[in-house]
Amino acid sequence: MPLPVIDGQLFDKYAYFGATGYVPHPGQRLVHFDNTRHRVLSNGRRWGKSMFGGKEIEAMAFLKNYRGEPMTGWIIGPEYPDAEKEFRIVYNSFKKLGIDTISSKFLSNVENGNMRIQTNWGFDLQCRSARHPESLVGEGLDFVLLAEAGRHRRKTFTEYVRPALSDKRGISMMSGVPEDASDQSLLYWGWQRGQDPNQTQWQSWQLPSWTNTAVFPGGRNDPEILEAEDDLTEDEFKRQYGGQFILKRGRVMKEWDDDLHIGDYSYNPDFPIYAAVDFGYRNWWVWLWIQVDPFTKNVYVIKEHRWKQRDTEEIAREMKDHPLMSNLREIFVDPSSPDDASILRRHTGIPTRNNTGGEIKVRLQLIRSALKRYTPDHLPDGHPEKQPGLVVDRSCEQLIWEMREGYRWPESSNDLKNDSEIPMDVDNHGPEALGRFFKGYMEQYASAGNRTARMSSIRKSRRRAA
Repeated sequence: MPLPVIDGQLFDKYAYFGATGYVPHPGQRLVHFDNTRHRVLSNGRRWGKSMFGGKEIEAMAFLKNYRGEPMTGWIIGPEYPDAEKEFRIVYNSFKKLGIDTISSKFLSNVENGNMRIQTNWGFDLQCRSARHPESLVGEGLDFVLLAEAGRHRRKTFTEYVRPALSDKRGISMMSGVPEDASDQSLLYWGWQRGQDPNQTQWQSWQLPSWTNTAVFPGGRNDPEILEAEDDLTEDEFKRQYGGQFILKRGRVMKEWDDDLHIGDYSYNPDFPIYAAVDFGYRNWWVWLWIQVDPFTKNVYVIKEHRWKQRDTEEIAREMKDHPLMSNLREIFVDPSSPDDASILRRHTGIPTRNNTGGEIKVRLQLIRSALKRYTPDHLPDGHPEKQPGLVVDRSCEQLIWEMREGYRWPESSNDLKNDSEIPMDVDNHGPEALGRFFKGYMEQYASAGNRTARMSSIRKSRRRAA
């Protein structure tokens, strides 16, 4: 298929869209023909962001950068499959055009992330995953599309993407359904910059699902939109269909930061291992595997297990043969459930600790203090070897969600909590288990320290007397 050009030189994007069978809806046209350097789309579901991003990148293949060179760029998803949606649009279009026959690389392997198109005239498109930040370093880029930007962290852009765009004065596009109205969220941060009149290189749009009149011909009053509005809460409808950021107030663990408190932490045989549980049945029954660095006292949650509608007897029989059980020192339990604790001891042979009760605000304060504490103390702030006092392995997805946003104060409460207020008793089962560990372990550690101090004092007194 001949490519649409004007006067033999100027590529006509709109003519190309038509020639490849793409008719952008009004919302897509609005952004396609805006020439701002950094464009940010906060859109509702089914808006057509994958098609928008893919067709935008296709046009890049027939343009040159300001140096007169063919374009090089990336699609970055939180995970490789997130980048594949836009890549698939480009891949399928180019295959229909026969570009695969004149490309040195024309690959689409989602499983290993090997998705790349490299044409014989020099255009180069690759997919990257923010899960692997080491892959985001070292290349000068002409364009970057951050797919599912609502799930990207701000530092993906500021630490990796922005420097890569500098050499070639490259452009960026971000699109996605909003997830979190915080400065940690790349989409929210970028959208705010696009709304700031002083940031002239940024533009942002809030584009509801119903602006896609191809899918929702009735617009805001389309029957499917009205039915979704009836099915969802007001906030969820505004976010998922309206593309609006919803400020989530009342998080209990305000100190939690995904960038700081999530990592890859497997079992370390040099550290003791403990378990902390929160008994349940209709609600989650939670078991956390926890290790403590004996020198820094940093806490590592390395694994979680959850069950519903399973009693403690069944769970204890299941867990007694777990590979980590042979190294387990103690299980921290809820003191108000002595029968469940007895069942765990009987099946596992591991002692339980029930010095984990008292006021909930004490347990919460211990967790929050660990989130804020950084060691080693002698290193300056920001040093790569300085770590928080509490970190969680990324496999503990439910605990991470509860720490990030699930565990909340009652919505009627203001941000300043008085001593009589307690969080809602929902979406809190991981933090409950974690709090009982901190209460029991720290109390035990403090008692051991006091005993050691007393014995040292007695020995010194005896030496002086002698």
